[in-house]
Amino acid sequence: MSSFFVITLTALAGLFGVWLSEYIRRKKALREAIVCPAGFDCQTVITSRYSKFFGIPVENLGILYYSFVSISYAFFLFFPFLHNDLFSFFVLAITTLAFIFSIYLTFIQVIVLNQWCTVCLASAFLCSVIFVSVWTSTDLDIIAFLDSIVGVLPF
Repeated sequence: MSSFFVITLTALAGLFGVWLSEYIRRKKALREAIVCPAGFDCQTVITSRYSKFFGIPVENLGILYYSFVSISYAFFLFFPFLHNDLFSFFVLAITTLAFIFSIYLTFIQVIVLNQWCTVCLASAFLCSVIFVSVWTSTDLDIIAFLDSIVGVLPF
């Protein structure tokens, strides 16, 4: 796959993620039900006690994460010279954490709540697409980068 395609795909997945997260945020704020095409109860999922992380609504975290991804990759697309090892590592780390968090939230839907939210699953899918595209497209030698950081640290 070409670098242009991967960067564009990642930026667009981020934009769609912002839209999905904002959709959930708006529906919750207006106290409107989300139509769940799979026939499950999305309301149970998006209003459960797991819908907040340290008091922050998960959809707000999604808006922040997906905005970060789409803006970062738009910059990479239009200003490739801004793409350096430190920023690449930061994007990889944030993307990995978001992917792990997405797996956790999907686990909560299946095991704890026994409900599926198709909008939430669409977000998890986008998070997976972003994770795979970021990890497969990086040219960062992570071990060498971490070694260079450790060499700078005072301990």
